[in-house]
Amino acid sequence: ESIGNVVLFSVYEYVCYYMHSNIKVASSNYTNLVDIGIGIVSGGLGGVAFWLTVLPLDVAKTLIQTNPDKNCPRNPFRVLSSIYQRAGFNGCYTGLGPTVSRAFPANAAIIVAWELALKMLGIKHD
Repeated sequence: ESIGNVVLFSVYEYVCYYMHSNIKVASSNYTNLVDIGIGIVSGGLGGVAFWLTVLPLDVAKTLIQTNPDKNCPRNPFRVLSSIYQRAGFNGCYTGLGPTVSRAFPANAAIIVAWELALKMLGIKHD
C-alpha cells in the first residue's frame, strides 16, 4: 500500500494544483463549492490511480488467501507471474471495473471530508 499511497497523494496534489491554477472563481461566494468540486475530482482520480497501481498485487494476495492448498506458493510475485503467464495482462487486473467504480466515490468522499475538517479546525492547507 505504500507505493499506492504515494501514487494516490501525488495524483491528488497534482490535480488539485492543476485545477486551482486553471479555474478562476467568478465570485468569492462560490469558493467553497469550487473547493468541494476540486476535492471530488482530485480525490476520486487519486483513488483510481491507487488501485491501478496496486491491483495486480491485490489479485495475487487474494489468490494466496483463498487457495485451499496449504502447499501453494506464498510469494505474491511468483503468483503474479503465474497469473500473467496463464491469463496475460488482463488477468492481473481481474476485478478492475468494480474496484474503480468503488474507488472514485469512496476516495472523493474521504478527501472532501478531510478538507472540510481542516477548514473547520482552521488548519491551512496550501
